[in-house]
Amino acid sequence: MSSEISLSASKAMTIFTEMCERGEPCTLADIVRATGYPRTVTNRMVATLVHHGFIDRHDESGLYSVSPLALHMVNKAFRSDPLLTRVEQMMRQIVNRTADNALFMIRNDRHAYVIRRAEGASPIKVYGSQVGMSLPLHCGGAPMVLLAHCEPAFIDDYLSGPLEARTEHTCTDAGKIRERLIRIREDGYAFSREDLFEYVVAIGAPVFDDRNRLAGAISVGNITQRYPPERMEDVRQILIEEIARY
Repeated sequence: MSSEISLSASKAMTIFTEMCERGEPCTLADIVRATGYPRTVTNRMVATLVHHGFIDRHDESGLYSVSPLALHMVNKAFRSDPLLTRVEQMMRQIVNRTADNALFMIRNDRHAYVIRRAEGASPIKVYGSQVGMSLPLHCGGAPMVLLAHCEPAFIDDYLSGPLEARTEHTCTDAGKIRERLIRIREDGYAFSREDLFEYVVAIGAPVFDDRNRLAGAISVGNITQRYPPERMEDVRQILIEEIARY
């Protein structure tokens, strides 16, 4: 670990991350078991997070949960982020033109994190991927795009381990996935058909920052009945056009 990193701050952030992942109120003992930190250390870190408004302690139950103030602070930061402003504009146009839901995902280690969702006007709603979810990288439109743009060493490591079969259509053959990743990089998009969620189709494409580094991926989709081959092509073109516009 770098000498510039504060061990105390790292512990506090580990606790905060664990509480975010847990997604429900918990006790101090729960946090101790999850992190392995001594109770005295955990108590001090939790008290610090409470003091700064990142987590709340409920007076009646004594349980701890992530504070709504933390979400407010994150959303406030997002509003001033130029990249996310671009992404919001892209997604708004995509859902206006397709009437389907759009998602923005980023990669964190071995998972794709859903950090933005825009609702389309289609009466048919798909609720598979929600903001805050973490998804595998080897299936789905946006996750596959993220994996395709990873360093070769990371791809080798990711594909060397067991791959979860999310549905009966999920490809877990490393060789076939490698071939697909090559096509995604060449074509600039990924098609996904029922490999992440049953009956759901998605099309994903990369989003790059102003230095041409991968910033994330946007996907748009709905149930298979709404996506015959001709519509897949139409929506693919819309996705590519709107990302290129911004």
